Amino acid sequence: MAIQEIRWQGQGKIDKKDFSIIYSGPNNKTGQLGTGFMINKTVRDSILDYKTVNDRICKIRLKGKFRNITIISTHAPTEEKSDEDKEVFYDVLDNLLAKIQRYDIVLVMGDFNAKIGSKESQDTVAGPFTLHDFNNSNGDYLAEFASRNKLFIRSTSFQHKKIHLGTWKIPGRNEVNQIDHVLITKRHASSIIDVRSCRGPNCDSDHYLVRTILREKISTVQTLKRTKRPKWDIDNLKKDNILHNYQGTLRGKLEDIPNTTTVEEKWERTKQAILDTAHEIVKEKTKDRNSSWFDND
Repeated sequence: MAIQEIRWQGQGKIDKKDFSIIYSGPNNKTGQLGTGFMINKTVRDSILDYKTVNDRICKIRLKGKFRNITIISTHAPTEEKSDEDKEVFYDVLDNLLAKIQRYDIVLVMGDFNAKIGSKESQDTVAGPFTLHDFNNSNGDYLAEFASRNKLFIRSTSFQHKKIHLGTWKIPGRNEVNQIDHVLITKRHASSIIDVRSCRGPNCDSDHYLVRTILREKISTVQTLKRTKRPKWDIDNLKKDNILHNYQGTLRGKLEDIPNTTTVEEKWERTKQAILDTAHEIVKEKTKDRNSSWFDND
C-alpha cells in the first residue's frame, strides 16, 4: 500500500509482526506531508531495496516472478502552489525514474492533486473515464510528465460509476474530485486490469482508498537456509584401483558395526562409514571450471 501524508519526521523502516512500514518524511517536525509504504508480511521478504527521497517521494523495488516491480509513492504540490514548486517536484521525479532499471515494471501512484480531463486531446497518456472535462494546472503537469517518461495514467482507463471514480471528498461539500492516480509504463499498461476507489475502508481521511489490481506476480523468496553438501569426484571410481580400494575400505567399516545396536544407531553408523570412506578414497570435487577440456594451448 502506497500512502501519503504520514506526517512523521525523518526516514526509516519499521518491522512489526504482520507488516512493515517504510516512511519518508521531513527532516524537521512539521506535522505535514510524508510518503511511504505499508507492506504485508507475506511480501516483505521480496523487497529488493527502497529509497526515501524526500517528504513527497518514496520508492520501493520488489522481486517479481517474471520481472521486478518498482513502485513510487508520491504527493504532488497542491493547485495553489507556485509553478516553481511543481517544477522542482517533477524534476526530482524525472531524475528518480531515469535511474530505475530498464526492464522493471514502473508504477507511480499517489496524490497528484491533478484533474485529468476527458475532453483533452491526450489519448496517448490518459483514458476517457474521468470525472472532469478539462485538466487543471496539475493535470497539465502530470500529462507532460507521463509523456516524457512513456507512462500511461491507467486510473483513467476503466469505466466505473462516478462514486467509484472520485478519490477525494471536498471538505464541507458532498462532492468528489478524481485527483489520486496510478501511472504505469506504457509497455506494461495491460498488466493493470482495474483501478477504482473503495469507499468502505475507514482510514480517517478525506481521501478514499484507491485499489489497483495488477496481474503480475511477486516472487516468493525462499528463506530456508540450505546445508552445504559435498560433491564427490565420482569419476575417480572409474579407475579400477580406486574402486577396489573404496569397496574394500567400506566393507571393513561396515563389518565393524555391532549387531546389538538399534536400527537408528545402525543407520547412523552406516551413513558415517560411507561418508568417511568417501572422504578418504573418493575425495571431494574441486572447483576447476572447464579444466577437463580448456588448457593454455
